[in-house]
Amino acid sequence: MADELKKETAAAEENKTAANNNIINEKEDAPLESFLSREQAENPSKKTMKKSRKTLFIILGAVVVIAVLAALLVFLRSQPGYSEDATSQPAKLTLDVNADGIHEADAALDENGKLKADGSGTLLSVPTADVVRVDVENQNGSFTVLADTPEGEATVYTLKGFEDYDLQSDAANEVASHCATIDVTRVIAVNAKLADYGLDSPRATVTAHYADDTSAVIRVGSEAAGEAGTYLGFGTSDTVYLVPNDDVQYFLYSVNDLISLNITAVNEDSDNAQFSTLTVSGTHFNEPITLEPNTDEAIDASYIVTAPVRMIANPIEAGDIAGNIRGLYAESVVCVNPSAAQTASYGLSEPYATVEASYPDTDITLHASAPDSSGIVNVYNPDTNVIYTIQLAAVCWAKTSVEALLPENPLPAKLRFVDSIDFTAGDTSFTLDVTTTSETITDDDGNEQESYTSTATYNGKDLKEDDFNVFYQNITAVKNQGQSDSTGADTVMSVTLRYTADRSPDTLNVLSGGENGYVLELNGSVIGTASKSYINSLINGANDLISGNPVEGL
Repeated sequence: MADELKKETAAAEENKTAANNNIINEKEDAPLESFLSREQAENPSKKTMKKSRKTLFIILGAVVVIAVLAALLVFLRSQPGYSEDATSQPAKLTLDVNADGIHEADAALDENGKLKADGSGTLLSVPTADVVRVDVENQNGSFTVLADTPEGEATVYTLKGFEDYDLQSDAANEVASHCATIDVTRVIAVNAKLADYGLDSPRATVTAHYADDTSAVIRVGSEAAGEAGTYLGFGTSDTVYLVPNDDVQYFLYSVNDLISLNITAVNEDSDNAQFSTLTVSGTHFNEPITLEPNTDEAIDASYIVTAPVRMIANPIEAGDIAGNIRGLYAESVVCVNPSAAQTASYGLSEPYATVEASYPDTDITLHASAPDSSGIVNVYNPDTNVIYTIQLAAVCWAKTSVEALLPENPLPAKLRFVDSIDFTAGDTSFTLDVTTTSETITDDDGNEQESYTSTATYNGKDLKEDDFNVFYQNITAVKNQGQSDSTGADTVMSVTLRYTADRSPDTLNVLSGGENGYVLELNGSVIGTASKSYINSLINGANDLISGNPVEGL
């Protein structure tokens, strides 16, 4: 039995060994079998390389970010006034007035001579009304703002030496108010090296004088990094403070920045809003152009051109010109009390355009230079003696022309004022006698208004009222398409309107010869062109009218 058990055990061991060998052989043969029987798969090492590269890029990116942050930290640490142990506590400041009456401020120090707190604080706080004078010296020159505050009244500011000039009241007030209250966001350093903060040669030195005969000296240094603010010196000490940029911008102004931007005053009285005559001239114009308000009630127009030709003015262009004289507001002031050389340098010794307008309360004259590439012009007002800049679009009188003022509709006469119409076109020639009656109509609200009815006769025969009105509307709707390229040749059509009002007749001639349409001639002057198809249709309508056929509106 024992021998048989040993034999069975040995056989089992042999079977186990054979099975393990088969498994090993299968594992060893698998790659070869896969290579021979299937397409070659991607090399696993390539995947590993891609993954490694991706990891490398991430690591490199992280290194770059860390390097940038480190460089930024080094930069910030290199800036004047940087402190890693800033307390962020309100500054402890002692305010006083020295023997010379100058306001001073001392920052509290510890036993080691370091700031106890370098946070925000107030260097000075007095009522703005107590500021009586501010002397400013900066890179743009110098100026003195004087303040007068009568008891119970608002403060009036003047600029010394420029008392006859209106000021921007807000700007002058800002200069004074920033000398009344001086708040700092941080105390940067005591016993500082002023050159590090631009305070050895300040961008501005301001001396403010107060009603109690004291004064304050404010020095404006350079801007801190990162738009953190501006370095400021106060009094006679070498302590450096940081203030918001906006708190010192007015100390960097020039005289020009304080002068009012009102080129002309706003008209407060509607009775004075309308000019009686307006003339535009200058190197931009071949001849002066004169505009006047239309006072003829027979004509549906606001303005007329009286020179160099007499015609109805384009309502949009004329309206823009009329609206670009009173109440002009400049973009900037460039010169106060200019010399002859300065006037020439700004292109105003021989103005590109000059407008002269007469109003019931005043006369206004303005000179404009030629526009620059940005559409900016210099405008000089002799009354204010100031040169300003403004957009050309805001002074359209400087760029207008006879062409721009051409009427869109050459015959805008109101039918109720027409006495007769003479019409000629080819073999067709006739005269219409017009009669207008009126009646007073009261509406539901009790308001009264006049209603007019116009009729016409031809050779003593009454024409259909509706057809006549359509025909007349077609005449008044003749549209000027723009400047003519010709003086015209033969007459295609002629219309003359005679009036019941005390005014001369108007004659519109339509001439052949234009390349872009028929030539329009009003009272002997060429004013533009008209559509050939429109004029031909109008002529057909005239023939229909006197033949008793319906007239179509155009």
